[in-house]
Amino acid sequence: FGLETAFASLFDAARKQGLSVSVPAEMENLVDLFDSPFGKGEEGITINGLVWMGTYEEMLARLEEKLQAGFHCVKLKIGAIDFFKELDLIKRIRDVYTQEQVELRVDANGGFLPENAMSQLEALAKYDIHSIEQPIKQHQWPKMAQLCRETPLPIALDEELIGVNVRSMKEALLDTIRPQYIILKPSLHGGIYGCNEWIQLASQRGIGSWITSALESNIGLNAIAHYAAKVYGPNVKMPQGLGTGQLFTDNIPMPLEIRGDKLFIVK
Repeated sequence: FGLETAFASLFDAARKQGLSVSVPAEMENLVDLFDSPFGKGEEGITINGLVWMGTYEEMLARLEEKLQAGFHCVKLKIGAIDFFKELDLIKRIRDVYTQEQVELRVDANGGFLPENAMSQLEALAKYDIHSIEQPIKQHQWPKMAQLCRETPLPIALDEELIGVNVRSMKEALLDTIRPQYIILKPSLHGGIYGCNEWIQLASQRGIGSWITSALESNIGLNAIAHYAAKVYGPNVKMPQGLGTGQLFTDNIPMPLEIRGDKLFIVK
């Protein structure tokens, strides 16, 4: 992903100088990576805010901060405290905010036990959850497939995709598990080339996707934002997981700015 970003920056600099660049076919998608309405500073990308795991009081305070900042899609990391306390937190959110006002995503990071996962999914489904990421640990394809088949709320795969880099293996995973969504991190899922392949294969099977970051530097986050704008086209509808609603402040400066729940390039 770092090498792809470097090449994309080189191609962009050459294009701006009016130079003709000849590139291998597998790099063609990098040539215009930064040429989009987002890249020109004309539109922003809607992103979700992230509420990290913590005590009940900490998570509630962090959630309120995100909503006050203007986020309409909030992802909760769950699995660190008692599940029923987390469920109570979600209930309290829904007592105040409707599904139209706040879209809730939850990320279990594989924290549910296979034997308890379905009952926990059923409990969460009562509160209009958009999706849950990786309810059980990866590499349990039969059980994950059963959950995706019977789940009352959409399941998104994240860690499950790591290390699956061969096209035939990707096809086997998607055909076996049949998730509702996949979540892609270029740093962990084969760079831009690998993510393009995942998106293509998922789309052919009616599986949705969005892109998120893996806490890269601002350089990596900048490239991921441009990639999300390019791969999903103008006016990206699905909130992306870029920067978790924050930007690094002690890092290499980049022309990124968060306004409400949108990430912008500042020209």
